Amino acid sequence: MLKITNIKAGSPVFKIGVSIGDELISINGHAINDIIDYRFYQAEHRVALKLARNGKVFFRYLTKDIDSDLGLDFEPDRIIRCRNNCVFCFVHNNPKGLRQTLYIKDDDYRQSFMYGNFVTLTNVSDYEIRRIIKLRLSPIYISVQATDEPVRRLLFGRRRLPPILSVLKELAESNIYFHSQVVIVPGYNDGSILDRTAADLAALRPFAQSLAVVPVGLTKFSRNMISDGGTVMPVGKFAAAKLIAQVDNYRKKYGDAENKFAYAADELFIRSDMDFPPTSYYDDYPQIENGVGMVRRFLDTIPNRISSRRKMMLRKKGIWITGRSMERVWQKYLFKKHRVELNLLPITNRFYGRKVTVSGLLAGKDILKGIKNAGRKSGMAILPPNCLNHDDRFIDDYSPQELADKTGLEIVQGTYDFGETIRLIA
Repeated sequence: MLKITNIKAGSPVFKIGVSIGDELISINGHAINDIIDYRFYQAEHRVALKLARNGKVFFRYLTKDIDSDLGLDFEPDRIIRCRNNCVFCFVHNNPKGLRQTLYIKDDDYRQSFMYGNFVTLTNVSDYEIRRIIKLRLSPIYISVQATDEPVRRLLFGRRRLPPILSVLKELAESNIYFHSQVVIVPGYNDGSILDRTAADLAALRPFAQSLAVVPVGLTKFSRNMISDGGTVMPVGKFAAAKLIAQVDNYRKKYGDAENKFAYAADELFIRSDMDFPPTSYYDDYPQIENGVGMVRRFLDTIPNRISSRRKMMLRKKGIWITGRSMERVWQKYLFKKHRVELNLLPITNRFYGRKVTVSGLLAGKDILKGIKNAGRKSGMAILPPNCLNHDDRFIDDYSPQELADKTGLEIVQGTYDFGETIRLIA
């Protein structure tokens, strides 16, 4: 059962005697164990609710549009935790003293369906696989890493795992669509192993909708040893270019006019110093939240013509905070191609280490140090759009207000639309 924490005004249940604190037991006789059950079983015209209040069971009945939400919010579901021991796991490699949510190692298929989180499907039972199929939880997002089982076990740090291909085939045979990713650990799941993984996934099309190839992310806290005695190494410039070429081959071999199937992560183009592909490369951007196409979409928002007056305003208005990766993108596309000069302030990541160059993992204290070193004491600082969480906190729990208080600058969070950001700060 689920405990009700909010009832939305004007919703179907607002005036039928349901109260905050009541517990929802079932809908039309179906037991409600989590938010997925609630969403699935409420999609009826006639609804019978079984509830409990102070231990006493009661019923409420109503009619509604099939597509209308009942209007109830509940206490958060208990997260399915991950039991893997991946050497590149971000949670394992976090230092002490961060927000508590950053230490939750989840592998929850429900979060994958609702929010696009990647899961390994190594921590689900046969019952939960059947539940994915029964409730039509499609699409879901799956970290495959390799279809070669010995390699996969090494990367996940588990001696025993259910074979991923049998699980994926069961999903495909049940018309469940999924997106997949391979986090490349050089020397392990690249080369011929990646070729095999791509071929195995492509054989499950159209239910295998996309494959993203992403470089492993390492911090100064990372544990670099794999159980077979090998070392986790970063993806360098040459290796990044080679991976892009492999992905291009998969696109030609397995893709079609509407869906090219395979996509290289933005970070691979940055590391290889190759030009970003055109918008058409990304089809309908199936994995943009996974860093696949985010830079291209941003570049497409740069106006074709920016007036001299506006260019001067952008240069004088404030400083633009960025990570070291995006510094090269700004220099190459905005400065050289569009002739737009900004007071760009690339921040070195001391919190996670200099090898971490993405803006999404910038710590507030590192940004503070960068601003102070730049000597800027008035004006505006424009933050990258992805360096704050939904509570407006940096990775180190610092806040924009603390930055403002300690620098005297107005702190503004930019957006993924450069034209919109221009209007925001004008």
